[in-house]
Amino acid sequence: MAEIIKAGIGLVLEFVVFFCLGNLLMRKLKMREEASLSLVLGYILYFSLFEIAAVPMVLSWAPLHVLSAVWAVLLAALIVFSVIAFRKQWLWQIKEMGSAVKAHGLLFFLVALVILIQCLIVVCYQDTTVDAAYYVGMVSTSLYTDTLGRYNPYTGLIYETFQARYVFSTYPMHNAVWCQILGMHPIVQAKIVMPVFNVLVSNLIIYHIGKRLFHGGRKQADLMVCFVCLMQLFTYTVYTPGFFFFTRNYEGKSILANIVFPLILYCSIWFWQRPKDKNVWIVLLLISLGGVAISGSSIILPVAVSAGILPVLAARKQAKALGFWILCMLPSLLYAGIYFAEKMGWVTFMAS
Repeated sequence: MAEIIKAGIGLVLEFVVFFCLGNLLMRKLKMREEASLSLVLGYILYFSLFEIAAVPMVLSWAPLHVLSAVWAVLLAALIVFSVIAFRKQWLWQIKEMGSAVKAHGLLFFLVALVILIQCLIVVCYQDTTVDAAYYVGMVSTSLYTDTLGRYNPYTGLIYETFQARYVFSTYPMHNAVWCQILGMHPIVQAKIVMPVFNVLVSNLIIYHIGKRLFHGGRKQADLMVCFVCLMQLFTYTVYTPGFFFFTRNYEGKSILANIVFPLILYCSIWFWQRPKDKNVWIVLLLISLGGVAISGSSIILPVAVSAGILPVLAARKQAKALGFWILCMLPSLLYAGIYFAEKMGWVTFMAS
């Protein structure tokens, strides 16, 4: 029962954190969108900031409790600032919620039911693969030794050298930080709390893609969420995003497939519709940096960004935007360079 209560507290607190960060970003970019988009943008901004905060501490062998304290203070300051500075926007969004629900009609409750079913599937599914052992084991070894990824989660032995894909993929360290702050068991945070958020954010991205495609039509976007859910359920192979969505939602690769890549698609549609809007490039830059924090597989993000953006650049004849395209790939390109340098033996990250 205690762990269930902690899971509930974790869900509420992380929801507030993502929502506040999203509000900060939307206010800075002067975006006036539905409150649900705040949660999506806050999610990707959170992991971008966490990457900047965590990587130097991992490389300097800082203990977990130091990162937890620094991160807790930073988040508390951002939440207080968001509430005080943007309380009018919060009030506007709360007022809009009632009219937004009416605009959705009965489809709102259908979508809510679909998302609830997805959450139950994700939480109740028991996965015991090697990756499951890593994503829980890395959190456990970090939490119970007060370190940041210093121990091999499979053997319990200390690393002699860090691997680049683990140093820069700080998603497990995010889970370890929240476990320490709330006194939560690693399995609860890694395989219940975050998967529920991943389901919610993934569906919200699909919804906003639908809104872009259907020119603001909320009911059409609701139906798109339902149809994508059906497609994921009935196109179930080890090569499809649906497989990762329902069975391995706690993994970084699943977040890439079901959150990061759809966000890139969202930005591509956004750029097609509003080619002179500079905000799309800021969001893409955050996606690239946040993607590195989420998974080592983000090494393919430059390809994904190029596939989504270059055709629009050509079709809209926006040659001046080529510099922005290169800029928003820099985090993942830098990570790729470091990764291959390590593989070639040119760089070594000493762990002890």
